[in-house]
Amino acid sequence: MFPMSTRRVTKPKGVNLPSRQRLLDRYKQHLQFAEWKISAGDCIGAENDFQHAEHFLCSAAEQKDTDHI
Repeated sequence: MFPMSTRRVTKPKGVNLPSRQRLLDRYKQHLQFAEWKISAGDCIGAENDFQHAEHFLCSAAEQKDTDHI
């Protein structure tokens, strides 16, 4: 198994990135999906949505860092 890389992948200039607010909206949306799935007894589906939520939260944090460049 290969170790996880600590290098950051940068987007080429000219690539449109989603706005930070849109990423945070997707984060909240996936948290809501996870809540619904937990209430329905779907723990595996909820875990999937929690992972998606984490991705969007991290993406929003990175977007904040690049907004000032």
